[in-house]
Amino acid sequence: MAFFDCLKGGDGKLNERQRRFADEYIISGNATEAYKKAGYRVSSDRVAGVEGHKLLKNPKIKSYIDERLKQLDSEKIADQQEVLSYLTSVMRGETQEQTLISIG
Repeated sequence: MAFFDCLKGGDGKLNERQRRFADEYIISGNATEAYKKAGYRVSSDRVAGVEGHKLLKNPKIKSYIDERLKQLDSEKIADQQEVLSYLTSVMRGETQEQTLISIG
């Protein structure tokens, strides 16, 4: 399942609150807080925790979270080509180090 396929409502895809829950869960790692911040009505933290964990078991939400985490990892980690290009430029002396100097 492609990442953006999960964003559309209807047809078995995530609705707005489910997507917000998943995004908040990715940020905090806390199902209770994510459930409350997604806009669900909550009578207590215990209820929010139970319902949040139910949402985490939803295959569509789990797939969205997995795809989003994979996308975030690929954006922040250098791929092989980036590493090789950097190392090559350092070895050839093409990269100059910048140093900040504080005056005062």
